[in-house]
Formats: sequence, structure tokens, C-alpha cells
Amino acid sequence: MGCLKGIFRFLVIAIVIAGFFYLDGPGFIKEKIDGYTSPEREIFVQDEKDFGNLANVPSDYIFQRSITIGKYRKILITHTPSGQKISIIDIGDTTTLNQADFYTTKIDLKLYQLMDTVKNSPLEVKNIEITQRGTILAKGKIVPYVNFTAKLKIMPLIKVSGTIAAYNTKNADDGIVAKISKAVKQNKEDTSTKIVLSTRLSGNYSFEVVQNLIKSISFIGIN
Repeated sequence: MGCLKGIFRFLVIAIVIAGFFYLDGPGFIKEKIDGYTSPEREIFVQDEKDFGNLANVPSDYIFQRSITIGKYRKILITHTPSGQKISIIDIGDTTTLNQADFYTTKIDLKLYQLMDTVKNSPLEVKNIEITQRGTILAKGKIVPYVNFTAKLKIMPLIKVSGTIAAYNTKNADDGIVAKISKAVKQNKEDTSTKIVLSTRLSGNYSFEVVQNLIKSISFIGIN
């Protein structure tokens, strides 16, 4: 009897799997995922407005949501002419890193910690060296940044360059933030730090691409 139950269970599972593929289940799932990660630009701007007003970002910067589980939320922006990728990461609080840290030596240590915990690439880095400190005047906010170089852990002869900047905004009270606020255990009324992070092989890295993106984000009317 046990053997018959096992065979029956196997047949049911096989039928379900066959039906899933017959009805294009993978295509349906892909469509839903693409709809979440790459919605129409107007929808993206509205849903992610706690990252700042992205409406005036030039069209050659393409937005995409990352599917993340845990404390951090991330959007990925690709500058299509250069192929350079920029992440804007909501780290969920203002204690891990905040704008004030950029004006003290705290940023030196916190940069190491962030690169270990907030992964922007599967390639880990070491020997991080800050090469420039400054601020960028965005629309309605001064955004501090540092530029840095580092070596790849697995290939120490290869250098990468990058930029990390930070600004604080209050999380939106509607849209996608409200939908996932419970999952990330984050009060939707809290202010949190948003990190702008971009890294690339040193010879191909462009700070101007990051700078122009930040300058195009409007913070007027954003808490």
C-alpha cells in the first residue's frame, strides 16, 4: 500500500510540473518578476520616491529594482552610454552611516565595513584608499562623497575605482515602501541613509557619470 501511495504521489507531482511548463509557468513568473524589477519609468519614479525625486534623471540612466531580502533595499541604475552601474541602497537607518560621517575620519572605517556588508559586486575588495573627498550640490541638498581605489581580493594586481555618497531622506508612506516595510522591519516614517555606490575597473570608471546622476535627483519637497 505504501508503495502505491508513493507512486501516486509521484504521478501527481509529475502532472503538476508538466502542467506548469505546458501553461508557460516559467514565462508567467518571469513576466511578474520583470514587472516588479523593471516597471514603466513613471511607476518606478512614483513608487521609489523616498530615494528622492528621480523624475528629472536623464533617460540614458535606466532604473531597475533589485529583489532583496533583509535589511537593505536597493535600486540599480545603468548608464547606458558607458555601461557603468550605480546602486542606490537604503541601509534602513542613519546609524550605520550618515552624511555627518563624511566630514570626520569615521568614514575611513565605515567605508571598509560597508564594502563588506553592502555588496555591490560579487568581487570583494581590499586595501581601500580614499583618493578624494567632496560634496555634490543636488537639487535642494548637499550630498557628501568620497572617491576611492581598491584591489580585488582574488586578483590583487587588479585595481577598481569607485565612489560612495550618502544622503538622508524620510521613507515614503505609500507605494512599494509601505508594501515591504514589514518585511524589512523598518518604520515607514523613519529617516534613513541612502548610499550611492558605484565601482568599476579603474581604467573604465567615470566619477562624472555618478556626479551627473546625483545632480539630477531633486530633493525639493523631500523630507
